[in-house]
Amino acid sequence: MQNKILKFIVIIIVTIGGLSADFFSKKWALNHLRNAPQVTAINGILDFGFAENTGMVFGILNNKMNSSSKTFLVVTRIIILIALTVFIAMSLKRSLLFLLPFLLFWAGAIGNIIDPFLYGFVVDFIHIRLFNLLNWPFYFNLADAYVTIGIGLMLINEFFLKKPPSGTHNIIKSKTVASNL
Repeated sequence: MQNKILKFIVIIIVTIGGLSADFFSKKWALNHLRNAPQVTAINGILDFGFAENTGMVFGILNNKMNSSSKTFLVVTRIIILIALTVFIAMSLKRSLLFLLPFLLFWAGAIGNIIDPFLYGFVVDFIHIRLFNLLNWPFYFNLADAYVTIGIGLMLINEFFLKKPPSGTHNIIKSKTVASNL
């Protein structure tokens, strides 16, 4: 019972907290960064600027899509969001470690679906670089970061934390013993 309550609290924090942080950070960017020069937050690492993204995640195809492509993109995002919502609802009994990446995808998807309806574009304002080693070519936002973090968590879960199915060790051991006979 206590585990279910904790899981529910984490789900609420990730979804509502994530959506709120994305929404208010974009509002801040609109109010403080639009029509202003880029601001360095951490020298050589993090800058804040402003970009109106009419394309896809991380500014891909920004200002290169016609109106029917934009409509197709919005419809596709909504379909993916509906499918993701159904998937999460059907997976609520799964572990929090399994659910967390999908909750981040969900918060990111909603965050970037809302913007075109509010502003006509997605607000992007974060630019990262690592001195001369990396200079990310696009601005992005927290919703984009949620999706990226979700993918990272999913990969970590799949390749480093996932336990082999029970009995796999015994099967491998049995095959090895049999082949040595």
